[in-house]
Amino acid sequence: MQTPAHFPAEPNLVWGYFHAINQIPRPSKKEDKMREYIVGRAKELGHRTHVDEVGNVIVYVPATAGYETHETVIIQNHMDMVTDATPDRKIDFNHDPIITIKEGEWIKADRTTLGADNGIGCAASLALMEDKTIQHPALELLFTIDEETGLKGAWGVDATHLAGKKMLNLDTEEWGSLYIGCAGGIDYEFKDTATLVPAKMKTTVKLTVGGFLGGHSGVDIHEQRGNAIKFLMDWMNSLPQDSFELVEWRGGKAHNIIPRDAFAIINVNDKAVVEKAATEVSNRWRSFMPESDRKFTTAVESMDHASEVVDSADARKYLSFLMAFPHGAHAYDLPSNKELVALSNNLAISLLVRGQFYLESSLRFFDRGECVGLENQVMSLARGFGIEFTKNGEYPSWKPVRENKLLDLVGKKYEELFSKTAKVTAIHAGLECGILRDKIGPIDAVSFGPTIMGAHSPQERLLIPTVETFWKLLKEVLKAL
Repeated sequence: MQTPAHFPAEPNLVWGYFHAINQIPRPSKKEDKMREYIVGRAKELGHRTHVDEVGNVIVYVPATAGYETHETVIIQNHMDMVTDATPDRKIDFNHDPIITIKEGEWIKADRTTLGADNGIGCAASLALMEDKTIQHPALELLFTIDEETGLKGAWGVDATHLAGKKMLNLDTEEWGSLYIGCAGGIDYEFKDTATLVPAKMKTTVKLTVGGFLGGHSGVDIHEQRGNAIKFLMDWMNSLPQDSFELVEWRGGKAHNIIPRDAFAIINVNDKAVVEKAATEVSNRWRSFMPESDRKFTTAVESMDHASEVVDSADARKYLSFLMAFPHGAHAYDLPSNKELVALSNNLAISLLVRGQFYLESSLRFFDRGECVGLENQVMSLARGFGIEFTKNGEYPSWKPVRENKLLDLVGKKYEELFSKTAKVTAIHAGLECGILRDKIGPIDAVSFGPTIMGAHSPQERLLIPTVETFWKLLKEVLKAL
């Protein structure tokens, strides 16, 4: 297939489909064009398809000669991608393609998310539809919708259309690791209405913090990267009491992104006090943050005067609530020698606009019981501050099962191909395997993929050499099934 000059030559079909996917807008909840492409391409190749009520696609690829009696295998990916860009990059993710560039051994995007999560897995599945040289059993290529905002496609899968009892998920991001477990998750929303009063202070300024790495709220949560909302609250909290009036604030993009940018608009008597506080808080944060995330910036700029502000008691309430609200890793998995986060919370989005307060947080867990304490903490905070809350979109964890014949086979093939042992682990992020296992029934499942760094952020990048080794392993596993 035709690929850009900066793309590797092999595996040609995988890179060709990845490029084709990058031309198709596919934000969560807007996968129509991607679905049309998959169904259209499958029909061109003579494969039967099924589109279910929620919009998931199954492509049925017949077994190759000699494999007709072998068990059907499900290959699973999601169609949607996280859409994020740096403030200086103007892009309409509903219409514009992803522009890719090459940096050393990496493919990345031009200041946007790349969509390798899970686009490279989708590309491999599409290549399986076309490559006639691969030996394999009957395949059910399952492409789900809306994974990134709550795994809603997986929840809507009708298992009666799937015959397979073995599943390969291609949605993990660390080559050399075989994943046999993933975190479950719960989203909470917090809402309240503030009293608005006439402003007394005459100078209006905008406080902006930006340039944090952000990243995946599961995979990167343990790295202690800066949360722009938390920084903004720290900044305002450090101002002398009664030295400002709060107009609004906004921060965060999605439940599964660590906030990179945030801003607040306030009225002040002395702009210099705000600038001094920015310097002091920035120096303090840089003293303990990871070196890779110290390039964040702050700015204080004058605005047109805001004549209406949040009542001072309400402003203190919301600021204190967010200062106390938990963010980050809370527990580590003991069986993995504490290498894996077992429990976390992402303070993901907060808005205070025209007196309407909103916060969204995303809890992740391996053990549902261990999560109860953290749930009680955030709910108790809300009750204490008189803030309304609702629980949304809980999905189950995929608890690791090492007695797994599919895992044994994939591990064996990995060792034969690359003369080393694959790492068997789990991931502190939501994969669809847990939901699909509940729907389909007892199945063996393994997840693997090439190396992707910086997922869910404009730093997302795909390590070129691992795409070829990933493809080799996938083909050899299917040949052996």
